[in-house]
Amino acid sequence: MSERRPPGAVLIADIGGTNARFALVGDTPRDLRGIEVLACADFEGIEDGIARYLERQGVDRIVEACLAVAGPVHEDQVDLPNSHWDFTRSGLRAHLDAPLTILNDFTAQALAIDVLDPDDEVEWIGEPRPREGGVRTVIGPGTGLGVAIQTPRGEVVPSEGGHIHFAPTDNHEIELLRLLIPRYRRVSVERLVSGPGLENLFWANLHLDPGPGDMPGPNRSAKEVVNLAHGGNPTALQAIEDFFDVLAAFCGDMALTSWATGGIYLSGGMMHRLRPFLDPERFRARFEDKGRFTRFCETVAVGWIKVDHPGLLGCAAAALRHLQVPSFTPELAP
Repeated sequence: MSERRPPGAVLIADIGGTNARFALVGDTPRDLRGIEVLACADFEGIEDGIARYLERQGVDRIVEACLAVAGPVHEDQVDLPNSHWDFTRSGLRAHLDAPLTILNDFTAQALAIDVLDPDDEVEWIGEPRPREGGVRTVIGPGTGLGVAIQTPRGEVVPSEGGHIHFAPTDNHEIELLRLLIPRYRRVSVERLVSGPGLENLFWANLHLDPGPGDMPGPNRSAKEVVNLAHGGNPTALQAIEDFFDVLAAFCGDMALTSWATGGIYLSGGMMHRLRPFLDPERFRARFEDKGRFTRFCETVAVGWIKVDHPGLLGCAAAALRHLQVPSFTPELAP
């Protein structure tokens, strides 16, 4: 039996390293109202960002909040590795004076899959399609590289899989790693597959083989690299090709790690910006190139989530399920 909701607003947010996306939830996860995107850099802390959003929406009181954040959420202290926003769960709950659920941002992305239309809101890369009742894994490059795994029973296992070591697959990638080690010592996959990762790839390729008119210098921003690629710049195009090659190989590794017969789902802001450069056949070839487990990877579906705010959809699903079934999963407990 559904719990009756008291008067007031249900606030949700998907908070990344660069932007915080806010919305209010109606009666279903698809009923999102007042979606706004605020730059984290414009606010000293999360409390200020929430206050500004609620003021702009004319909301005086909230009765429930569900926030997805780009970082570990298993302790009271919540630190975002790619943002200056940090807070305690208990302190923010007291500040809001409302029940509060904190999710890892890719836990929210995983929960969103349940409310997506797989025919219209997921673009499949290659022929395979998800198997019913299989494990599903969500991977998303943005300011960082997020990973989450969803079991057939619906539980979501949060992960920091994007921070595993980068493993080169050919001589070109070995040269990229050779250049990046002095910068970082430990080169994770996230150092190549993310917004900052694209900047690293452009910088490294500029040193390996500068194109006509290219001169090694300060890092270009990810936005500049994408703009250069649209203009046909060969170094930018190589950086984006490397980005997708490393992402595809990493997705194959995650498919094996989680035995993702239910599919690999790609999300995150970088996918929207780079989608025009994706070569589906090359991606599948890199994804499937797993030696003795190539045949398994050939059967695994890979899809790109096309909706703009999947993290908010997942937060909405979590918030409404919490109102109806308070013991939904330990991860969703307030």
